[in-house]
Amino acid sequence: MQYRKAIRDPIHGFIKLTEEEVKLIDGEPLIQRLRYVKQLGFVYLVYPTATHTRFDHSLGVMHIATLIGERILQQLGSLDEEALRHLRVAALLHDIGHLPFSHSFEVLTRELLHMAAKRGCVDVDLALFDVGKPHEVTTRLLLEKLGPRLSELGYSPELVKELLFEGGGRYAPLGVILSGVLDADRLDYIMRDMYFTGAAVGTSFTHIDLERVIENLEVVGGRLQFNEKARVNLEGYLITRYNLYRHVYLHHKTVLFTEIARNILADNIARCSDGGGDGAVCQYLCDLAKFVAGQAEGEVVWKATDDYFVSVFSRDPRFRDLLSRRPPQYVALWKREKDFIEVFRDPARINEVVDRLGPLHWALVDRLRKKLVERLNVELGGGCGLSYEDVIISYVSFDPYAEDLYISTAMGPIAISKISPLVEAVNEAWRRAPHVFLYVRKEALERCGGEALESLKSFLEPLMELAVRRISA
Repeated sequence: MQYRKAIRDPIHGFIKLTEEEVKLIDGEPLIQRLRYVKQLGFVYLVYPTATHTRFDHSLGVMHIATLIGERILQQLGSLDEEALRHLRVAALLHDIGHLPFSHSFEVLTRELLHMAAKRGCVDVDLALFDVGKPHEVTTRLLLEKLGPRLSELGYSPELVKELLFEGGGRYAPLGVILSGVLDADRLDYIMRDMYFTGAAVGTSFTHIDLERVIENLEVVGGRLQFNEKARVNLEGYLITRYNLYRHVYLHHKTVLFTEIARNILADNIARCSDGGGDGAVCQYLCDLAKFVAGQAEGEVVWKATDDYFVSVFSRDPRFRDLLSRRPPQYVALWKREKDFIEVFRDPARINEVVDRLGPLHWALVDRLRKKLVERLNVELGGGCGLSYEDVIISYVSFDPYAEDLYISTAMGPIAISKISPLVEAVNEAWRRAPHVFLYVRKEALERCGGEALESLKSFLEPLMELAVRRISA
């Protein structure tokens, strides 16, 4: 493969591009837009240097996908350059469907589209977004628009889609590179996010670990597995990923800031849906819905960026307060595992209960909040008078699943979790970590009396369990 250009990257050194890739990247708004979408949403309000972007990440994913792809193809006995060319482009385009602030607002995609459809802004099959991850649906729709350009540059749009969404099709062994337990996407964001947050907690995963893992990757009977020599590096990868989730993505302040932003967006969507709301905001939300629906023409593409979102939503004083990092007037009932265990005697059981809500069901979480407020008012007495706005509840998710990582042994491939007590420890740690956060407005607690907080904690477990069961029944 002939490379024409090299881009300096603090994670991988030089990321090289072919002439066709340079032509695709330069001047293509759907790719360049990613320069203006933060990789970690509102994490920068907690970790100030976490301002890297989906563009940086996409280049990194392309680089790692190439390294793994070359290894797999060598193992299969044929370095198929066409397959590798298409794998690189699929990796480059895997995130083009993300909304402003990345995953932060994804849970509200359905509400946004329903509002826009009600106002006549978009014409799209809403059922497409009822299953799976909305940003992946948008990515698929946007790839249709890029099809002619890909063909012009000598790529097969169908093969790119196969690699991204259909497990690789005729190149099945390559499909796991973009979607799996140890895929190029996760490998890059772990290395990149750790670097830009400085949040290496107890362990790290570096380019040396990456090289070791790839060198010890084997393809046996169509399945990927790893030589025992790479086990310690794989353990480091899984532990590092867990620590990043707990200490960065699911930091209690990150969760709170993200949830405040979601509540502001949800409130504006509801107002626009009811025929009210700020006219400029409603128009912007219609444009954002067009992007989600794959109707990304002209300036609509550039409106789906963090900066444009901020320019519109700064009209809302609540969002201005968030951007100013004005101390949020909420108390977290728990922050870490110790606090969580003090409230819930059996944290694993309450986690199993709330996990029924699912990570993308905003409406269910909102119903849970309202149910809890109603019950809390009964338990705390009539003088308390909590409103729905006095309580913020956020369901958070992480998947420690590692059963697809196999270690080669004389008895055949064995899942790493069956060999490594460290991997089992990660699974157990997540079972006990908070899967839900609850915040109560300070003013409301003061109104309810000095003993309200401890009183609230004492009866929260049965109330939470009852509310979730009724909602998910």
